[in-house]
Amino acid sequence: MPSWTIRLASLLPLTLYPLITASEPAFWFCTAPLPLARDAPGQAALLRAAAAFTRLYGAEPLTLAPEQAQIAVCDGLLFGLWNGAAEPATEDPGGRVRATQADPGIGTQCLGAADGGEAGVAEDMVLSYMFGVAEDGWEDWRGGLTEVRKCE
Repeated sequence: MPSWTIRLASLLPLTLYPLITASEPAFWFCTAPLPLARDAPGQAALLRAAAAFTRLYGAEPLTLAPEQAQIAVCDGLLFGLWNGAAEPATEDPGGRVRATQADPGIGTQCLGAADGGEAGVAEDMVLSYMFGVAEDGWEDWRGGLTEVRKCE
């Protein structure tokens, strides 16, 4: 019977490259940290997270200032809206519904267009939905322009 040895050097690239492209569905552009790829939240979790966002921020399209984000964190998941543009931007009416109809695949950190533009993330990303596994530190993201609301 052959003996297998895994050398530390063979694992080093995996530790130096923590994100892989896990899924590129039609709407979402997602990455997944290697250890979490098998535990990705999926579309059912996306539906729950987006519903929580709507409860916390309202159903009307939101307008965000440049570099502003509004994020809902509930049950270890997040759903949010981020404006990466240099000017205010308004969420496309019905955009959240379209976002929840798209399966994020096995992604644990996903972005999708929220301004009615091209699906996924373009180089000139303007307004984006965020979905994935919640992480600490969102309150300090983007110089204090982030508003985080949490479910009780």
